[in-house]
Amino acid sequence: MTLNPTLKERIEAEINALEQRIKRLNINEEQFSDWFDSQLFSQDATTPADYIRELRQHLRSLTSPTTTARSQWLSERVAHQLSALHQAVRWHEQRL
Repeated sequence: MTLNPTLKERIEAEINALEQRIKRLNINEEQFSDWFDSQLFSQDATTPADYIRELRQHLRSLTSPTTTARSQWLSERVAHQLSALHQAVRWHEQRL
């Protein structure tokens, strides 16, 4: 099971836009501390750049042939991570 190229491009564009919003808002590690459930991102992810990097890594993994179960897990992971990052960035934007 592989990821549709058009969908992959849309998700990449969404990740890039999130990354730019985080940079524009100058969100740092302290502002994102304790924001996300420990199950959502790896424990190595502590900065906004780490979250973006992990999200991109999961997206890349989705483009490789894999089992259906792994594809489903990765798809859900990417969706949950994107949603959480969007929510965090929106919260920071509203505080301005």
